[in-house]
Amino acid sequence: MLYRILRGISEIYPKACLLLFIGLFLVAFTFTMVYPLVPIVLIISSVYLVVVVRCGYLVLKWAELKVARNKLAQGMCPACGVRCDKRQVAERSVHDCPGCRRGFTDTGEAHLPQESAETLGNTSQVEYQGNAVAAEGGGHG
Repeated sequence: MLYRILRGISEIYPKACLLLFIGLFLVAFTFTMVYPLVPIVLIISSVYLVVVVRCGYLVLKWAELKVARNKLAQGMCPACGVRCDKRQVAERSVHDCPGCRRGFTDTGEAHLPQESAETLGNTSQVEYQGNAVAAEGGGHG
């Protein structure tokens, strides 16, 4: 449950920070002619705020991965708590969850399967056949 909360915050955090900076820009732009000291202070403080936001993101990501590694060490899925199956993919160990169909590496990161050459070959074959049908007059028109 803690992993899902941290993961949700990690996904929303960059967008919320972007909206914060856009809001600060609008405040600075509004006060440019009325009270010029406000934009100057906001520009100077925004440089330091970027560092604070980045450090906050790193702490959030660290906590998320720590919780995920602890759950994976117990053989459980961090997202749903079901027992995970461990398999070897290239040089990595991947924990596959049969419950939520997610995969995790040993570091706690989400595993995204890469497309193989066979899959890419089948896709291009389908596209080629579709173009051949259209060229023969089997398409629209």
